[in-house]
Amino acid sequence: RLPAAWSQRGSFVICAVMAAAIAWQIAELLTARPGFYLTRGNLVQFKAAVGLQGIAIATGLLRVAVVKRLWFPTLLAASLFLGTWIIKASPTPAIDVVVVHKDAIEALLRKQNPYRISIQNIYGAADSNTFYNPGAVFGQRVMIAYPYPPPSLLLAIPGHVLLGDYRYSELALLVIGAALIGYARRGLVPKLAAALLLTTPRIWFVIEQGWTEPIAIFLLALAVFLLIRQSIPAALVTGVLLVSKQYLGFAGLAAVRQVFMRTRSWRWSAMAGVGAAAVVILPFYFWHENAFMRNVVWLQTLEPFRPDSLSLLSWAARNGYGNGSYVWAVGAAVAMAVLTLVTTRNTPSGFASAVALTTFAMFVFGSKAFCNYYFFVIGALCCAIAAWPGPGEQDVVIDHRP
Repeated sequence: RLPAAWSQRGSFVICAVMAAAIAWQIAELLTARPGFYLTRGNLVQFKAAVGLQGIAIATGLLRVAVVKRLWFPTLLAASLFLGTWIIKASPTPAIDVVVVHKDAIEALLRKQNPYRISIQNIYGAADSNTFYNPGAVFGQRVMIAYPYPPPSLLLAIPGHVLLGDYRYSELALLVIGAALIGYARRGLVPKLAAALLLTTPRIWFVIEQGWTEPIAIFLLALAVFLLIRQSIPAALVTGVLLVSKQYLGFAGLAAVRQVFMRTRSWRWSAMAGVGAAAVVILPFYFWHENAFMRNVVWLQTLEPFRPDSLSLLSWAARNGYGNGSYVWAVGAAVAMAVLTLVTTRNTPSGFASAVALTTFAMFVFGSKAFCNYYFFVIGALCCAIAAWPGPGEQDVVIDHRP
């Protein structure tokens, strides 16, 4: 419930805070190993590109007139290079996320249902019970199909088809999402918010592991970018966003409130959001209802408790307070979704803030929350910072009647 726009002092303070954070993050990127399964690649090239990121951001902060409009595109280009480097340096990471994506994409290209496949058990008998319900493991196969909603699969296909690795799609969408954050509004604040995301120390680990959060960040960034300008296109993207990850369904209250941000077009916005979600979900649902529900919905409730999760429930389990369940995560998400209705404004920035806080609460009280989950929260917070209007800017642009 801050004032409707940054003051000059507020803008200076947030820039200073982000600049300090970016400097720390770049130091981390230069000293920590960027991936877990690196088998090739020259780290000197990686560090040189990180250094280029730092130089570009410093140039932007110093307001060097000669390259005023070039520093941010340079940052985006360097990030694209770093993502390509990590994919090539780690071509076959030993994680089932990569396996199930490749198998599901190939099944879909053969016109087979990606929710009716099984995957190879790459972990072996010793570790299977850590990651899977024992009832789903049969020898060297796991009776689990694609476990994410359809948008994550559909948006991953171009990288697999064109470049032989679906992670290129995630990389491209992440960089585009960062560009949308940086150009959400005028001024330095949005671009530093994008730089904050692109220098997050574990960003290239997320790309290496093939997690789907970069796609969710892209969809949220696009929704916020459009919401600042026109409500109906924003509603279309928001509808897809809410059905791109299971946990984003709990941001539904924020999306409903968003529909009424501009009162003239709320009916069209509501129809656009519901229609977009239905278009991407229903064809896969009706292809085989049981398979879809089993893998997209019920699988999340049947997975084993993860004591190594980055959550309060895992901390409690490690300290002898017993294992919690997914009910804690659902309760925390619902409570925060309601709370954000009264603690954030109904603006593009308020929408991104509500999404960030709701998902953060869910992960903190979840039994399965890892690096990639919190990476999404960071991306959502960067969207919220970028969408906040600068001195003299409006919260939203008034719609014309459709």
